[in-house]
Amino acid sequence: MAAVQTAFDFASVAPGQRDGAGSSPRTDADPGRRLMALGRLLSRQLDMPVSLTLTDNARTMVSLKRRDGIARIRLHHLFAEADTGTQESLSHYLERGDRAAAERLRAFIERHRDRIRPTTYRAPAPRARGHQHDLGAIFEALNDRYFASSLRARVGWSRMGQPPGERTRRRSIKLGSYRMRDALIRIHPALDAAWVPRFFVEYVVYHEMLHHALGVPRVAGRRRAHNREFRAAEARFERYEEALAWERAHLDRLLRA
Repeated sequence: MAAVQTAFDFASVAPGQRDGAGSSPRTDADPGRRLMALGRLLSRQLDMPVSLTLTDNARTMVSLKRRDGIARIRLHHLFAEADTGTQESLSHYLERGDRAAAERLRAFIERHRDRIRPTTYRAPAPRARGHQHDLGAIFEALNDRYFASSLRARVGWSRMGQPPGERTRRRSIKLGSYRMRDALIRIHPALDAAWVPRFFVEYVVYHEMLHHALGVPRVAGRRRAHNREFRAAEARFERYEEALAWERAHLDRLLRA
């Protein structure tokens, strides 16, 4: 993940307070002034100090982590050059996950897709369309709904392990996995069945998409994938409690699949 510029820190600005250059970025200003205006806009909207990092990341366009009282925001450098309306949509999306703002950001990203560097993937593309569930369609719908279509990753069904006649009863099952170096999400083929509801497959895909969006931070030298921030984001899935209840009720059948 190559950063174009890093660690621009902005103190929080009280609501209604404006700096001399104005609160909204101007497309005719120099890049430094636009960046400062964007940082102050985001700090004011989130009502906390902001550490802003501009990246050339081809996979994640926008991410936010609140840590130690600071909003740590990573943005594709396109947003530093965006018009005032797009930057205000960005602030509303980061503040409260506004759906209309997310749609405007998606449209902005699509209009400037030619300025996003292509990503080179190492692993071959997995099969996304299953017998019952189309993971590609599920990924796109979730990406639009929860991530403003900002994630660039691939998703597909993993291959079954042992042939049916040689399987023994599992003690556990890994329903999904994410491989960071390839931006690759794999879903267990046991979920590609008529008795598995779409919302549960969506939940598993969403879980792995969060790993892609949030990364896997190190805590005391160890990677902690399911930290407090991850769990809070996971709980924003619309049918989160229902998905957990369905998994508990059908775990034995999944283990036998």
